[in-house]
Amino acid sequence: MSLVKLKNVKKIYQVGEVKVSALKDINLNINKGKFISFIGPSGSGKTTLLNLIGCLDKPTNGEIFINDVKVNQLGRKESAKFRGDNIGFIFQNFNLLPVLTVFENVEYPLIMVHSVPKTERKKRVLTLLEKVGMLDQKDKYPNQLSGGQKQRVAVARALVTNPKIVLADEPTANLDHKTAYRVIKTMHIMKNELGTTFIFATHDPKVVGEVETIYTLEDGLVVDKKIHNDRKGN
Repeated sequence: MSLVKLKNVKKIYQVGEVKVSALKDINLNINKGKFISFIGPSGSGKTTLLNLIGCLDKPTNGEIFINDVKVNQLGRKESAKFRGDNIGFIFQNFNLLPVLTVFENVEYPLIMVHSVPKTERKKRVLTLLEKVGMLDQKDKYPNQLSGGQKQRVAVARALVTNPKIVLADEPTANLDHKTAYRVIKTMHIMKNELGTTFIFATHDPKVVGEVETIYTLEDGLVVDKKIHNDRKGN
């Protein structure tokens, strides 16, 4: 059974007097516990697709189901709750809160969305900060971090709620080779142990080389799909 299903999804943006078709008749089925990537040139629709799956935007036409919930019909508050309960995000621009420390940024969704007890929060946060190599930076603020360090904090924050789906927009763009593979390994562990589904939009060959299914987008259309049965994240 599909965890994510898109049926005839279109997205049209109005730019002044011009209508721009960002996505055209997208049909996708993504099962639980998969490692997939959308690739394609800038402007092909990758980020738009992530935003629709993540309930940050709504399609102009078509239907989107996540875990059998028709999310394109959810209201603003319902969408926010659904995101908090089911989806983790890794944004290109990090979206860290400047007034919070590294530890507090990662802890934030556990307080605001999940109401996790303090002892469990601390355990989860410290474990993930260690896995992404940021434990020694836990008391620093975002303006004291490099771009790569901010990216690692953003990854930890996305994973800390144990979401069903993680949507990652260029998650390794600011990371060096060694750190990128360390982060990818952490994601593989979650996929294998928790059944987390990871959906990437990326140009990075390090990520593309690890995924099981690659969808190529051009001009808002899926023009190719490649499946690599030997890539199981082991």
